[in-house]
Amino acid sequence: MAKKRKMQLRCRDMEWWMRRRQLPSQLRQRVRHFEHQRWAMMGGEDEMELVKDLPEGLRRDIKRFLCLDLIKKVPLFQSLDDLILDNICDRVKPLVFSKDEKIIREGDPVHRVVFIVRGRVKSSQNLSKGVIATSILEPGGFFGDELLSWCLRRPFIDRLPASSATFTCIESTEAFGLDANHLRFITDHFRYKFANERLKRTARYYSSNWRTWAAVNIQLAWRRYMMRTSRPTIHVIENGDNDQRLRKYAAMFLSIRPHDHLE
Repeated sequence: MAKKRKMQLRCRDMEWWMRRRQLPSQLRQRVRHFEHQRWAMMGGEDEMELVKDLPEGLRRDIKRFLCLDLIKKVPLFQSLDDLILDNICDRVKPLVFSKDEKIIREGDPVHRVVFIVRGRVKSSQNLSKGVIATSILEPGGFFGDELLSWCLRRPFIDRLPASSATFTCIESTEAFGLDANHLRFITDHFRYKFANERLKRTARYYSSNWRTWAAVNIQLAWRRYMMRTSRPTIHVIENGDNDQRLRKYAAMFLSIRPHDHLE
């Protein structure tokens, strides 16, 4: 009852604030939906706030119990040993996103790596000439992998990397995030493990940026092959269509290769 009353008071204060600031009805509805979703997920409590003042060993064991199974579902972390997983568990925090919410926009600084637990997220990346590459991230996927290259780059640059795509929730999404400063600490302290060749291949394989880049280049190679093997008369008859194809090829050829400092 106390938690329910707390939720009611929070909703009342939020409604009063939104009226005072004259927020449009669409934004008000999004705020209400997010508050209800967070309540349904967390039961009115922030688990990380509850355990943050506990002794370090007890807090680590509790967060390991809460987060370890979820972290092990992420292919990037399946090959890591228990010591590294304990440090990751101690630093991740739960995240909730509403449907149609833009988690991060292309060009924004990347502040955390986000690992999807439930829900689906759409990635949209501008290539060139108005061509947009899209892909869908399912549970177990992640984005913000630019931070991994940023942490392992030498010499190190303090400026956070920019997101190479826009990520939008297709449905209500639950995830957990690892902030940039925490990821940097883990990669510095356990650098011997993150230099592992198997881990580098896994990071590239599950990275939405690398998948988009690979798909664009495969499509370009296939279309160039089809043009070479097609009949010569097609180029004369379908001149307008051919120009459109060439523009698409140019856009694909100019797609940016993901930054990679894992070598």
